[in-house]
Amino acid sequence: MSELDLGLKVAARRLLWRMGYSTRIDVPLRAYGSSPAPGVASAESYTDLDVLGVTLVPGGSVGTAIVDCKTGGSSAISRMFWVRGLVDFFGASSAYVVRDREISSGARQLASRLDLTALTGSEVAALEQLHPSSLPLGAEPLSNLFSEKHVAAVMQRYAEQDKKLKSLLEYRQFDYWIYDEHLNPVQMVEHLRGVRRTLDGQNPQHVAILLDCAWLYLLTMTHAIDQIRRVHVSNVALGLKEYLLGGPARVHEKENIATLLGELQAAGELPDTVSVDPLPSYTTAMAELLNRIMRRGDRVVDSLRYLEYVSSATMVSAKTSAAEGFGVNYDPIAAKIAENVVAFLVQSAELDGKLLVAARALLVKPADSPVTDQASPTSPTDQLDLGLSPQA
Repeated sequence: MSELDLGLKVAARRLLWRMGYSTRIDVPLRAYGSSPAPGVASAESYTDLDVLGVTLVPGGSVGTAIVDCKTGGSSAISRMFWVRGLVDFFGASSAYVVRDREISSGARQLASRLDLTALTGSEVAALEQLHPSSLPLGAEPLSNLFSEKHVAAVMQRYAEQDKKLKSLLEYRQFDYWIYDEHLNPVQMVEHLRGVRRTLDGQNPQHVAILLDCAWLYLLTMTHAIDQIRRVHVSNVALGLKEYLLGGPARVHEKENIATLLGELQAAGELPDTVSVDPLPSYTTAMAELLNRIMRRGDRVVDSLRYLEYVSSATMVSAKTSAAEGFGVNYDPIAAKIAENVVAFLVQSAELDGKLLVAARALLVKPADSPVTDQASPTSPTDQLDLGLSPQA
């Protein structure tokens, strides 16, 4: 797969890594609308983010950066107004406009007025030097993340996936970014559950897809933590319930409906197999996961980076682990958090346990967490143990 702007995008990705972000290339934003055919939904594209960077700012909130990359003679000035709108729409903390040619003084003045950073390709390289990193970004295998050839190969592999995975792949690529954030903790699990008979733990590309979903889910958990700690930092279970159901008023509404359904069930008017609980069965395990991530918030960006790296490498069947990619910078606690997220998704979505075995081998050194042949963890506590006492 060739893409004219890909060289600028991978350069921007490397810059954001130096700045402390984990990244994602090509994030389309779209919504569903009506189509000319009655009863048929169609996707309406808003726009796309060329490069998205996510990090944690002091206090635990998610900070985001977006980069718009364009080659050729498109107007930098008109594009800057477009990027400013995109910043407001997406709620980005910072934004960069990158071009492969000189940017006029007028455009640079406008960038300053719009609170954007305007850069040429050579200026991206110069800015990198102001952000030294101890990570081996220029050495293989980690440097593959910033290789046009590698990134193009990853994109191509995603485009060639089994059509049975379409619902999951469209969710991770499109809908995840448009849904209200409080819906994604359940939507991700249910989309994975919907393709659980297709995802194969012996298929490296399927392992890579799960690792990519874990990246998205860790970001989702971080958004949830940001909201929960503002109102219920001492009671994560209550905070999670309100977050998942859309606030205290919706909790009350859902509980009233659950009570009515329970009465119908008790009277034999509703099958016992129908769940009347407004929360999913894996909510307790989700709360445990949130606790562990919250207590290790300083490791979240590293965990995201490990998932980003191993997912990308595994998609093109490169047999390399997080420990090999990050060398002396490898952090076993960050790797364990990443594995915990994968383990939660495998258990909650009832996926092939071999997916977890494969993910563990990529994320966690054997000395840190022995890989077993068990198909799946036996309990949420076993699955999520970080050596920390659960919060009451």
